[in-house]
Amino acid sequence: MVVAAPVFLLSVAAIIALPPTWAAGDEAQQRSAASRQLAHPLGRAAYGQLDPSGHSLAQRTGIEAIEPGDHYPMPAPLSGRLITDGLILLAALVLFGLWTLRRHVRGRLAAESALQAEVAFRKAMEDSVHTGLRARNLAGKITYVNPAFCHMVGWTAEELVGRSPPMPYWAEEYIDETRAMHDRVLAGQAPSAGFEIKLKRSNGEIFDALIIEAPLIDHRGRHTGWMGSVVDITERKRAEEFERQQEERLQASARLITMGEMASSLAHELNQPLAAISSYIAGCRNLIASGSAQTDIDAALAKCQHQARRAGYIIRRIYDFVQRHEPKTEPCNLAALLHDLITLIEVDARRKKVRAVHDFSALPTIQADVILLGQAILNLMRNGIEAMSQTEEARRILTVTAHADADQVLIAVADNGCGIAAESARQLFEPFYTTKTEGLGIGLNICRSFVEAHRGRLWFDSLPGGGTVFHIALPLTPT
Repeated sequence: MVVAAPVFLLSVAAIIALPPTWAAGDEAQQRSAASRQLAHPLGRAAYGQLDPSGHSLAQRTGIEAIEPGDHYPMPAPLSGRLITDGLILLAALVLFGLWTLRRHVRGRLAAESALQAEVAFRKAMEDSVHTGLRARNLAGKITYVNPAFCHMVGWTAEELVGRSPPMPYWAEEYIDETRAMHDRVLAGQAPSAGFEIKLKRSNGEIFDALIIEAPLIDHRGRHTGWMGSVVDITERKRAEEFERQQEERLQASARLITMGEMASSLAHELNQPLAAISSYIAGCRNLIASGSAQTDIDAALAKCQHQARRAGYIIRRIYDFVQRHEPKTEPCNLAALLHDLITLIEVDARRKKVRAVHDFSALPTIQADVILLGQAILNLMRNGIEAMSQTEEARRILTVTAHADADQVLIAVADNGCGIAAESARQLFEPFYTTKTEGLGIGLNICRSFVEAHRGRLWFDSLPGGGTVFHIALPLTPT
């Protein structure tokens, strides 16, 4: 259209340029007619007086004389000037059109060059990333895949583009879950944070993928499909599993270390019911030999049975405590758990001349892993007892309290020990940091991990008169 405009203007100029030739011919004809009229006798009589001697013809008009061969001057016609000006204007328009066309062509070439550079840049960027990109239309048909996605699943772009569900990279073992998530994405219900799914490579290997879907919008603002970013998280999942296993081994080691440190106290604790059983059995034999009443014998046997149950309970608690197991959440009677922990720690407390007091009546049942939570609280109790080794005997009091507060349960373990120095407070919960001469420095770190696994918090405060109180806040809602 732009190229046709100058051609049209030139054609119009060529057509309009013809009338000046005709105008010039009219003027010549007029001059020739005037000459013939002057040569005619009647014409001369009309214009002036004839000189019979052949002298020059003069017209007595009172203005000027007209010599033979002279012509009347004819004024330049107005149409000629207009045509000339029009030609100049058309030439200017033609030049302006050519200049505009040149600008347009240069701008278009620059835009095409910029577009090509942008496409090349985006193509290079898409080819260099390790994240797979997959575009689908509203019907679920694949319209684009980048090299990273092809490398991830093992199929070429030619094999994938244009395919409709089910896709070749869908794992048969998880076909129902994959189809359900596919339908959710097309319905616009995909999780905004992405979702994990099992996919299959061309060699049959199953891998874990994290997919984040986003809508595709064209230049007119219309929703035309979905763009998915696909990340292979198989190695990350393996690393997380390995880290979980290492954490589990570390927890088991910490429990074994704790029980090793308490071995002497637990041995004494077991010796008490065993010695009592032995004494009650000896008494029963004496009562039988002396022919005592059956009621006396039954009372002694009942006490013997109670001590046996006590010994069995202690052994069972030690076994449950040191056994490795998968974390599990179950209803936990917090008051009963704290009572058991106080019973378990009392022997060690008496040996170190520490008095344990508690107040945790009327506590609600919470959802928790009894073994992990019990280990965390037991570690805090043992730390409190050890912190009072240099405290005067009258002030060696370990206080354990618990109460419900709104939507959480607050547990506090307080001691009257030496307290925590300011320089140690910042690193107290870091792994392998300890203020003890003997210790691994993992106790408090594990305690915090256990509490946070129950969506709780663990922190401490220094008491004004010396000592430290550790606080645990656990939610009442299920974890």
